[in-house]
Amino acid sequence: MDYKEIEGGNLLKKVFSKEKRMKKRLLSILLAGATVMSLLAGCGSSNTDENTTTETDEDTTGSEDTTISLWTVFTGSDGDVLREIIDNYNETNEDGITVEIDIMDNDTLQSRLPSAVTTGTGPSFVLVGIEYIQEYAENQMIEPIDDFWEMTGTNEDNYYENVVTKSYVDGVLYGVPMQYNLQYLYYNRDMFEAAGIDSAPATFDELAETARTLTDADAGQYGLAMPNDFGYYVQYLWGNGGDVINTDTGEILLDSQENIDTLTWIQDLAADVSPSGLTSADADTMFQAGQLGMLISGPWNINVLNDLGMNYGIAAMPAGSDGAYSAEGGCSYMIPTGTDEATKEAVYKFMAYWLTDDVLKEWSMRNGFPVWSYSLLEDSDIADNDILSSVSAASEIGRDWHLGYEYGSQIDSEVMIPMMENILLGNDVASEVEDATERLTNIINQ
Repeated sequence: MDYKEIEGGNLLKKVFSKEKRMKKRLLSILLAGATVMSLLAGCGSSNTDENTTTETDEDTTGSEDTTISLWTVFTGSDGDVLREIIDNYNETNEDGITVEIDIMDNDTLQSRLPSAVTTGTGPSFVLVGIEYIQEYAENQMIEPIDDFWEMTGTNEDNYYENVVTKSYVDGVLYGVPMQYNLQYLYYNRDMFEAAGIDSAPATFDELAETARTLTDADAGQYGLAMPNDFGYYVQYLWGNGGDVINTDTGEILLDSQENIDTLTWIQDLAADVSPSGLTSADADTMFQAGQLGMLISGPWNINVLNDLGMNYGIAAMPAGSDGAYSAEGGCSYMIPTGTDEATKEAVYKFMAYWLTDDVLKEWSMRNGFPVWSYSLLEDSDIADNDILSSVSAASEIGRDWHLGYEYGSQIDSEVMIPMMENILLGNDVASEVEDATERLTNIINQ
């Protein structure tokens, strides 16, 4: 699915005279950069292409029946859950609001949205990955919604600051969070017990020791998956004080000795504990089959593992010398530029409904995504759920991995993934870092 923020709306914003030129520019940008991020779970949308606010009766109370349309990219099983929640809202809300959802793949949504916004035929709101919110805002695709908290009486302080912050651009609210996720360490409890290991590793050193203990290549059993297409090896660099780029200044940080040391450690570890040439999809399958002791992945594996009846646990990303960090992602609701005031009011009401503990609880309990509402964390069902408690506690170590950065997808596809693939094949680490740094420099300077 395509996670990304859904556009939020400023009820008073007008269409600028430069809008048409900006929209053409945005269209070319989005068409070129609509790459689905593996971190994201997906967002959905409705088959309705236009904002529709239908007043069906007039009375002294001014009540209206309103139909609003949502585009999103939740194409997996979580899309079914999303539909059910929306259906329940349609049946139970007392404001006469009907939400029509249109679910499509991310590439389709990103190609359709710019022209739809330009021509005024877009949805009432969208639900996409948070990585898009800055680009949308800078190109006037979505409207600021700073009045959302006050207008709906929703307490912003009840939600994790690091989650809510992802929907702000330069201090202005452009989206309302829908879900949040990190990368987590999954581990096979049966395999741990058989090896006499009592708990999940908390440090890089413990991770390496545990992975080597669990590995028996002759028996087809491996300690830790280290796929060549995994997009978040930067977590290991962060853990030891390194980084790839400062997205605020454009300073390139990849070619450092600390990064070379960390990548050499990864190379040596992978040779000992992971199948060579492994893809992320292969890693998921092997873990589900009981052939892997540990796997680093997002929360979308939880339901699959639960359905299989697998005896597994989840822990936070282990810590290096500088601490523990995990690449974060998520989705937000956003309102396209030009949405009329009545439609925005209806969207506000639905977004406030989504942020209630009952809805957030259902979403987390059924999909395995972490809880980021302080009041919901006190719920007994959440507290008693080992998996949800683990992923929710881990949410505090989230770190921004080029979310919204204009060169983010190129850094993944042209720099990090090719570099890691070659390093995992056994190539000289320092040379690969040097080559990757050159490619990164060319991207930044283009």
